[in-house]
Amino acid sequence: GTAIGKCPKNKLFKGYIELELQLREFDRCRKLYEKYLEFSPENCTTWIKFAELETILGDTERARAIFELAIGQPRLDMPE
Repeated sequence: GTAIGKCPKNKLFKGYIELELQLREFDRCRKLYEKYLEFSPENCTTWIKFAELETILGDTERARAIFELAIGQPRLDMPE
């Protein structure tokens, strides 16, 4: 967590999110995804994985809202 705060990198976020998923700490995963998207809002893969997490957790409305936010981003690395 300290590494993400001091020097955020994609690999750190991915590893930390994977660890929290294995521990079944879904609220922490949500917070990590939010921080990850603040750091890199143009990353389509992160938006998709965040929405997939919400779908798995049964919160389709939240997943839909995440996709809507992603579509509204001005710069996406894969806009299609």
